[in-house]
Amino acid sequence: MAKSLDTVEDRQPEQLQSWQLLARLRRRLHRRAIRIREAKLQKRVEDDATAGSHVSLPKTLKEALPDDIEIRSKDERAIMVTEVGGRFDIIGCNKAWENLCGYAECEVVGKNSAALQGPETNYDGLREAVARLFEGEDEVKVITTNYRKDGSKFKNFLTMGPLRDENGKLTHFVAILNNIGARTSW
Repeated sequence: MAKSLDTVEDRQPEQLQSWQLLARLRRRLHRRAIRIREAKLQKRVEDDATAGSHVSLPKTLKEALPDDIEIRSKDERAIMVTEVGGRFDIIGCNKAWENLCGYAECEVVGKNSAALQGPETNYDGLREAVARLFEGEDEVKVITTNYRKDGSKFKNFLTMGPLRDENGKLTHFVAILNNIGARTSW
């Protein structure tokens, strides 16, 4: 009786390799389609003065996450701050970010932002944006799809930048999230 090719174990190494290559190609094409779609949307958003795409980025950690909880809670920008190395672990966020994403600050501190990512996330755009920050750009923007704690998704116009200490040394990254999904004009 001939062996069936229905299971991975039954496939010859070269067949398994072709299946893996095909799966990898599909993933890359999917990511590319997302990147292209989001780049087109980003252009339209940046050209729309009413979109809230022109936010001011904090320059220091104290500006991004003030010690005064009342001041921190009144900031309408959804702010998240991460480490600059390793997994880019979150070190803090404000109330607007909590309201947008559904997580309490105590749930995300020490974790990376992967909890906000999913199948429609613009991973290539995010990687490129972080690379540009490391190359010295002061502000980068990218559109991606993020996911709330409850699993619902939202279209995010993300503005990121470096935070520096008083000596100009890079200490953290700041991200300001802007939910643009409710807009239908794009």
